[in-house]
Amino acid sequence: MKKTLLAVLLTFSVLSGCSAVEDVTNGINYVPEATEYINDVQQFSKDIPALAENAISEQYARAELEKALQDMNADIKDFNELAPPSVFEDVHNQVMEHNQSLQEGIDKYLGAVKNGEITSDLLEQSGLLDEIAVYSDLLNEIKKLGE
Repeated sequence: MKKTLLAVLLTFSVLSGCSAVEDVTNGINYVPEATEYINDVQQFSKDIPALAENAISEQYARAELEKALQDMNADIKDFNELAPPSVFEDVHNQVMEHNQSLQEGIDKYLGAVKNGEITSDLLEQSGLLDEIAVYSDLLNEIKKLGE
């Protein structure tokens, strides 16, 4: 009986320890990946206005714009699939909420690009750039939690 109880307690402590180690490992990986992702979102917000402006009149620029939008959608999907450690769950969920809005704006804009309906007002109307402003605050929160 004592051996069984000891074996159960030992198994439980090993499994609990593995979970804690996994959480620390996820944390070590999560901060750089989340930081890189948010930096990519911010760079996207800097690049997209010029791409959008050029896409109004130039076919090659339209293809570049479409690729940038598709790449950002892929980056969003990849980020949403990250498994954050427990300490980052709240901020990760906030990023995912903003990602959903960003993805909706990208999809709307991408549809217009594919249909050749690009205008100078479309980027502003899509709300893409408005949504991206929030990511700076989220990045600061991730870095603070990672310290």
